[in-house]
Amino acid sequence: MIAELLTVERSEPMRELLASYPFKPYSWAAGRSEPGALIDYLLAGVGRAVESGGIARTYCAGGQVIGLCVTELDEWGSRELGRRTARISHLMALGRPAIQLIVKQLMLRETLRDTPAGTFLVARVPYVDLTSINALESCGFVATQTSMVLARDLAESLPDSTSLDHYDIHVARPDDVNRLDNEAFGIPDGILGWDARLPHATASRVHRDWLMAYAHEQRLLLACDHGQPVGLLAEHIRTETEPALGFRVGSIDLVTTVSEYRNNGVATNLVGRTLTAFRDEGARLAELTVHSADTPVIHSYQSQGFVTVGSSLTLVNRRT
Repeated sequence: MIAELLTVERSEPMRELLASYPFKPYSWAAGRSEPGALIDYLLAGVGRAVESGGIARTYCAGGQVIGLCVTELDEWGSRELGRRTARISHLMALGRPAIQLIVKQLMLRETLRDTPAGTFLVARVPYVDLTSINALESCGFVATQTSMVLARDLAESLPDSTSLDHYDIHVARPDDVNRLDNEAFGIPDGILGWDARLPHATASRVHRDWLMAYAHEQRLLLACDHGQPVGLLAEHIRTETEPALGFRVGSIDLVTTVSEYRNNGVATNLVGRTLTAFRDEGARLAELTVHSADTPVIHSYQSQGFVTVGSSLTLVNRRT
């Protein structure tokens, strides 16, 4: 097989490859969009990555693009850690599984060869994409977290979002974040991908700064019991889905409560309030990601109308 690795600036030649990719994001909502909208969405994502300084490497054979690996810099992660942090946002190939594995390994090795020492590289791939997982692990990536992706239609009846009588739920301010007890809330290790297995003090600072960014954007809800913080919810609106797919998506990025307040309605009420706010902002779908081992939490979300639409595996390569 004669092939070459290229750094490309235009994403249009990859349309046929993207059309064949079986793990397209939001494919479960494809009926809402025009034919080809998912491909347009993927192309736009590759274009944004390249425009922001990322690299889209293609593997070509017989005049056809049969492989794609897109790496983009995580600027926030790089600032937090003081070392370069990047994400592999696309990894795909055509052909039989054995051919896909070889093509993905070649692209990953080229990526690693050009990646400076000391870089954190993170990849999040569908849990059923075995060739990508095998290729990443063979190139030194280590699995850190498995997650379930759940979604719900905001056009359907929403759960009651009336605040519980003895809780105050409000938009958190930066000062509120400074007063939070990170230990009590127990933000999951690896929620950002590259934060897995960080020293405890570093992870605590990173998570606080992460929550602070939501507070500055007024995207952090805080539940308090007589002034004591007991629940948190971080969210944002995905506006980048609208041009290609025709709808906005509300993303719930974190829901957590202190241990003694779990299973008593705090998280349920925070989610209910957020779903109503998403719909008021024009979002048509809501999604959230939860650790695959949190079965009680998954069941709780399902009782609020969420359904499982996918799963993912996060892998990290620390270039030393």
